[in-house]
Amino acid sequence: MGHVPTRGRPETLGMTTIERPIDVHIRPETAADATRIHAINDAAFGGPVEGNIVDGIRGTDRWIDGGSLVAEDADGELIGHLLLSQGDLVAPDGTERRLWVLGPVAVLPDHQGRGVGAALMRAAIEVARRHHQPVVCLLGHATYYPRFGFEPARRIGLEAPRPWRDENWMAVRLPGWTPALRGVVRFPPAFPED
Repeated sequence: MGHVPTRGRPETLGMTTIERPIDVHIRPETAADATRIHAINDAAFGGPVEGNIVDGIRGTDRWIDGGSLVAEDADGELIGHLLLSQGDLVAPDGTERRLWVLGPVAVLPDHQGRGVGAALMRAAIEVARRHHQPVVCLLGHATYYPRFGFEPARRIGLEAPRPWRDENWMAVRLPGWTPALRGVVRFPPAFPED
């Protein structure tokens, strides 16, 4: 599903340590991964909120089969996780349809900045393409996600469920996207309201 070549070793450049990308394998989660996925999210975000989101979506109608992805290092250890789930798009006329949302994306702190998150993102976008999704939305860092094709979602007619800043509320248009997809995006109920 996704692969980033090269095994990493730190390099020193003057006073700065640069981490080389590490070799990772991306695959869908299995039932045996649930506890480790929660721990990865806790470590990456410094608390249980994101892990609870994943646990709260698992097994519900918002779960996407093959949409919970893990990154394994060369030793088979799980070091990263990404979740795609089904939100809702409420059109201006009040009709609703399912729409995919992305997040959380978590990488263990010792492995951040080494290509793990990028490998997870590329794999997730490919999963969405294979499932003929027209668009994927997320709330995230303004400088990180544009490299994967994400742009301000309001510019393409997708309103956030809360008054989030344009630079953080983003969407990536996929081959099935059409300008008729307009409205307010709602995340699955497992996401916190604030």
